[in-house]
Amino acid sequence: MVLSFFTKTIYINLVTNLIVDTDSKACSIPQSCSEVEVDLKRLDRMLQAAHRSSIDIKDSYDFYVLALKEFNKENLSESFLYCDRARYELTTAINEAKIKIKGSRFHSLRTLSYFFKLYGLYAVIFASFAVFLFSFLITRFSDASVLGVPLWSSFFAGLGSSAQILTGVADDLRRYGLASRYKRLWYMAIPLLAMVFGYMAYLVFSSGLIALDGSSQSRDFSIMFICFLTGFFTKWIIGWLSRMSRDI
Repeated sequence: MVLSFFTKTIYINLVTNLIVDTDSKACSIPQSCSEVEVDLKRLDRMLQAAHRSSIDIKDSYDFYVLALKEFNKENLSESFLYCDRARYELTTAINEAKIKIKGSRFHSLRTLSYFFKLYGLYAVIFASFAVFLFSFLITRFSDASVLGVPLWSSFFAGLGSSAQILTGVADDLRRYGLASRYKRLWYMAIPLLAMVFGYMAYLVFSSGLIALDGSSQSRDFSIMFICFLTGFFTKWIIGWLSRMSRDI
């Protein structure tokens, strides 16, 4: 009994030192509001993705609310512990949503939907398909034109918009570990708008309003690159046009 009590005392002291010793490199509790805030925002996105995938997040959400309350009180250690418990409950809920076959768990449609939403995999698949589609259209219909404007201008813009979607998802995963943009189906409209912008970009640069030096072939290559950039910056162009329309 004495040995057991002595062992438990040592264990409690070790755990307490890990939590209280703020200078210890082994301490995993964040020491600033910004770190806890990032964890809470990440957890919020995870809970949203799980809820949209019909995964039961009640227990996890309750701890998330407690973490928010402690964060507003500037009690960082308690907020972090509640946040960590909320992540644990969310992981448990995801595991419960898996399919059980002969003692093994396999991903179900709900869990697959969760990971697709969380990491922007729907956008990745759509943009990857669009890259192959526009590449095929560029090589297959390179000589096609409408009203004297070659359709490759629109196809290159569509290719640029597809690259922009992939770049946005990759940047989110690099920064936050999950997708914060392209979570809704609105990104599917970007390649269509890019094709229109690419068509208009060709009209602007081929009409002589903006002079391009060099031979005819070099000017074509320059316009191709410009159309690609136009598609890549479609999201920025949409925002710019929206601001202009509000000011009118």
